Amino acid sequence: MAKSLAPIVMKFGGTSLRDEDCRAHAVKHIKRYAESGERIVVVVSAMGRKGEPYATDTLIALLKDIGHNINPRELDLVMSVGETLSSAFFSHLLSHNGIPAISFNGRQSGILTDDNAGNAEIIDIDPSRIEEALDNGSIAVVAGFQGVNDRGDIRTLGRGGSDTSAVALASALGAEKVEIFSDVDGIANCDPRQVENSRYLESISVEQMLAMADEGSRVIHPRAIKASLKSKTPIVAKNTFNDAVGTVIHHNNSSEQEVVAIAHRESMVLIEFALEHKAASHVDGVVHIDSKRLLLNDDVYLSDKLAQLEEKLGFYKLSRHWATISVVFSSKASQKPAELDYAERLESSNNIISYLLKEVKVRETLKFLHGRYTT
Repeated sequence: MAKSLAPIVMKFGGTSLRDEDCRAHAVKHIKRYAESGERIVVVVSAMGRKGEPYATDTLIALLKDIGHNINPRELDLVMSVGETLSSAFFSHLLSHNGIPAISFNGRQSGILTDDNAGNAEIIDIDPSRIEEALDNGSIAVVAGFQGVNDRGDIRTLGRGGSDTSAVALASALGAEKVEIFSDVDGIANCDPRQVENSRYLESISVEQMLAMADEGSRVIHPRAIKASLKSKTPIVAKNTFNDAVGTVIHHNNSSEQEVVAIAHRESMVLIEFALEHKAASHVDGVVHIDSKRLLLNDDVYLSDKLAQLEEKLGFYKLSRHWATISVVFSSKASQKPAELDYAERLESSNNIISYLLKEVKVRETLKFLHGRYTT
């Protein structure tokens, strides 16, 4: 049987590309498809994580060390460097492993965005240059996390932007599937780093996965999942470092059995305003608790976001080391919420039970809720 002309899109995160050994595992996965005659598009993140020389947070720190009032245009330009370097480096690596490849930055990939620096939305994709590379027998290695606005200025896509790049490109190319590689075996019903007897799911619906991502699951970013809705492209979450089959995120409307999974956020800052915070919706990453309280990630972007909030809403109180935990059902929550005397029960949709608690209680609570709801 002839191979389908539809390509496969493979996305590798920073932990999959951080050193020679990690990259060798990534090359092995690509080579397996290449030798079977598949057309392949590889989307790459910046190599490594915070503190390593080419990681995005490291590049941002170069500017932060000078001062925090950074022109958004310059910040986007610097933030795009890690993925651009990664695409050129990884393309060269594949070619030297006997797999012809050519690199593309966001502009060369035909990714057009709006003008929202640091959190741009993809407006359109013209993948003609990528298709030309595939037709010529090469693998296209694309810098994730970036595109350009209508003036040609680089714009980055926000956290999880390389996932979004991969899924959006898959949609534009009519891809067979998107495989998103990280350092875990797929989507687990609870964080396996926190709960030892968590199990990886064979499959999960896109609706439930989107709910999990919105509630803090970090395997795939919610914007990436949303990018698959129009084309209904299957997404497979896989491990770079083994041959586990991974978890298929599907677009089927029905499921034979109830799937229960638990998502959580850590390293959150709780902010309380004297006034209602409706104006906070324009700040990326805000988690609304009630009319006067919200949460933000305690990361390198926090000071800038606090400045935006203070300008709009005035005085606030801040406290650190907060977390949320959410039990996400594939249909309406069928079990009574657990009462936790140290956690606040939050308002949520009818298929989610959510709690606000201090970070120090996360592991204990995850283990308790996993035992109660998933076994």
